[in-house]
Amino acid sequence: KSERLMDASAMSGVPAAPLLTVDEAARVLRVGRSLAYQPARDYDSSGGLSGLPVIHVGGCLRVPRWALVELVLTGRVVRLCDAEVPVVVDAS
Repeated sequence: KSERLMDASAMSGVPAAPLLTVDEAARVLRVGRSLAYQPARDYDSSGGLSGLPVIHVGGCLRVPRWALVELVLTGRVVRLCDAEVPVVVDAS
């Protein structure tokens, strides 16, 4: 049962897309849009040491789904530039 709790797919309400908007991440975190943008800015200014993990895609901020799931399940903020993420291959 504990393995199921740690399974990211068990998190209802998290969109399946690999990159989420800050608004989508805010809904998962159950906070308002403005409140979600503050930790996103903190993440940028701290060099990834604290806040909501985001990447820049053009002029947009995006939250990697796996990093949001890690934050929600463990409280750990991942530093994306140091993360080792397994390659996901689409089997279709």
